[in-house]
Amino acid sequence: MTQAAERTQEALDAKSVVHRYLQGLRERDAAVISGVVAADAVYRIPGSHPVAGTWTGLGEIAEKFLIPMGERFDPTAEYAVDILHVIAEGDEVSVECVTRATTRDGAPYVLDISAQFTVREGKIRSMREYFDTEYFGRTLFGRV
Repeated sequence: MTQAAERTQEALDAKSVVHRYLQGLRERDAAVISGVVAADAVYRIPGSHPVAGTWTGLGEIAEKFLIPMGERFDPTAEYAVDILHVIAEGDEVSVECVTRATTRDGAPYVLDISAQFTVREGKIRSMREYFDTEYFGRTLFGRV
């Protein structure tokens, strides 16, 4: 296999891992998510809202980010992740998407997100996520 073909295969592999992760989020499937996130992964979400921070390890990511976020949404309503763009180069994947959901209070939630992932050996090793923190805080936490 040529180096270019190997890089393309790596990008497809990394891209498919990220797609599986996003599918797991859509379906609220903890088994899928834990299957594609490395045990020692690092997630970073900057900002000054209640779920901003840097978490290391699947347990901390679940406890301090995924579960608190999941509790903000109506569990009976659809949680959509509409992918607009995906760029993959080697083990790096960049995703631009829109998440759509309904809050526990019944309010519509629509958020544009840019997320960068590093994938190695079939697992997400890091994720950095960027979005409108003012809208996020106001809609999910009642902060102005």
